[in-house]
Amino acid sequence: MTIADDQVAIYLNCEGLGDCLFAIPVLRKLRSTVTAAQKFVLFTHHPALFTGFPAVFEARPYTPVPPTPPAHWLELFDIKKFSHAHMDTMDFMSLPLGLGQLSFREKQLEYFPLEADCASRFDVVLNTSTTWPSRSWPLANWQQLADRLLALGYSVAVVGKTQVSQADRLVKHSTGLRGCTDLTNALSLDQTYFTIARAGLFISCQNGLSVLSGATDTEVMVLDMSIEWSKRAIYRQQNPHYKVTYVPGDCSIYCCSAFACPEYESFRCIPPLERVLAVATQKLKPAPPRKPGRRKRV
Repeated sequence: MTIADDQVAIYLNCEGLGDCLFAIPVLRKLRSTVTAAQKFVLFTHHPALFTGFPAVFEARPYTPVPPTPPAHWLELFDIKKFSHAHMDTMDFMSLPLGLGQLSFREKQLEYFPLEADCASRFDVVLNTSTTWPSRSWPLANWQQLADRLLALGYSVAVVGKTQVSQADRLVKHSTGLRGCTDLTNALSLDQTYFTIARAGLFISCQNGLSVLSGATDTEVMVLDMSIEWSKRAIYRQQNPHYKVTYVPGDCSIYCCSAFACPEYESFRCIPPLERVLAVATQKLKPAPPRKPGRRKRV
């Protein structure tokens, strides 16, 4: 694919949805440092994420930097520069570009849907995604959480997709729950975004959808993991704590390991059920009284 003389080819190396979303503030900052005549052509695993993004002239399917690169090109998300696991993701991308660390204001996340909003509203939306052991909550816990929320009268839906990650060499599962509206593997990313944006509360482990929620104004709960929350924080209103609660576990080492904790038999960083339930019920408004004969949505 040819790159014109007035274009800058940007090769975004990451495959994950969350990492690509974190690239948006970095690209926005980079856009402000070049002339208006220079046009960004982005090579990415998620071209649709950037189709409506004003900073990008064109988004193309990902290809790595060619042996003979264009006259003007940049590489974003270069794992040879720094340790991604031990850094804030946006700073991980901005520092090698000479942009320095982005401010809280500059780290505001954005999303650019292409579809009309066709989502329904739910009191609680859950994302049961199972990825690495270090950032996955047991499915039995998700079901018990859903059961308790349903018993309190809240409407609950589950979103997410099952997909194969070539970069991470694993299958990432999202599973529906008994008694809840099952939207897993049923929504486009745009409709998932709208569903989260309409929710009273969104609960997820740290993953692509938790980052996507940072582009909404929804109350969010992110479950703890083996990487300190601040390195994967979402920023809204210049505040990493605006309408978001990171529910902690019981570990302080934050080893950044993915599959096995180096210190204990299991990942103590992952929070227990009762702690998650306590935070959720604190965040939710009282559920409206049920009408006689009303059935749960399944």
